[in-house]
Amino acid sequence: MMSASSQPVVLAFDTSTEWISVALVTETRAISRIEPGGARASARLLPLVQEILGEAGLALPDVGLIGFGAGPGAFTGLRAACTAAQGLGFGLGVPVVPVHTLLAVAASATTDVPSVLVANDARMGELYWALAAREPRQGRVSGWSLRSDARVDPPAGAAVAWVDMLGAQPGALALCGNAWMQHRDALVAALPDAWQPLLVQAQEVGPGAMAVAALALDAFCRGEAVPAAQARPVYVRDKVALTSAEREQARLAKGAVTAS
Repeated sequence: MMSASSQPVVLAFDTSTEWISVALVTETRAISRIEPGGARASARLLPLVQEILGEAGLALPDVGLIGFGAGPGAFTGLRAACTAAQGLGFGLGVPVVPVHTLLAVAASATTDVPSVLVANDARMGELYWALAAREPRQGRVSGWSLRSDARVDPPAGAAVAWVDMLGAQPGALALCGNAWMQHRDALVAALPDAWQPLLVQAQEVGPGAMAVAALALDAFCRGEAVPAAQARPVYVRDKVALTSAEREQARLAKGAVTAS
């Protein structure tokens, strides 16, 4: 039985993007794997979990905490991760932590700046975004938290919201996520001049399972883990795909931005 002072073995995974990321963290060792996911996520996730356990010389009953990337992100990937977390958590009788993927992106970035604006591609010409911040570490807890609600907006709409929130000259701020490159032309056109150096320095990182594990352990230490049955994905929008007309309109709009 785990003592009050010991750290549980944390199994963490994320399939919210086109990648499958899995990590196993003990008090003395951390192992992670990442490989292409997408449509493979549902079939490949659990075998990858077994592989990483085998590499560590552990078995599923050794796991004491499960963290998963809960969203926002690709609908199929979110459901795959949540289903796996629920099944494993229930079968093992261990708590589960749904980790916000945008927070995991911020925690995956390499930066000393405490404020991080995260933007991930949401497809359909939009991006998911939120402002994250890191306080000084206290014991096991890393101090990461979201300072704004997660939103989904087209690039121009997101840019307006960022300037309203952070100003035309945002000061000390890091940008991370995969939307900065995916929507670069639209963001360059929509953001003030003082933002342009930040765009150049934006880090294209995903919600790595090592960050998911660290954030899950944070939540566990704060008493925020939940029973497996209560684990749920985080959806920021309900619409899954564009209509044919909407796809054509987005194609024409993208061409207009590129031409200008």
